[in-house]
Amino acid sequence: MKTIIWPVYLNSEHTRGEGRKLSLEESVSNPKIREISQALRKLKIQHIVDHSKSYPGSWWEKSGRVVVEQDEKTKIELLRAISTQIRLSRNHDN
Repeated sequence: MKTIIWPVYLNSEHTRGEGRKLSLEESVSNPKIREISQALRKLKIQHIVDHSKSYPGSWWEKSGRVVVEQDEKTKIELLRAISTQIRLSRNHDN
């Protein structure tokens, strides 16, 4: 099953109405496509990065997206796992 992940899904700077899928506690501040890709690599999940795409809710902004091909996790479980990995890597970098 293909799952599309837009950075806004994980972004604590956006509201649910603007596209955030996770709670504020679970989300991260301004996640980058590179961070999402690194998190997926650490989780050993195959993915394709598409830098040229724009989230439909903010079509003027080329935020990019990640397309994941997997069947093990639901979309929300996947987003939570990615968010956790990003938080761990950010804490590790500090």
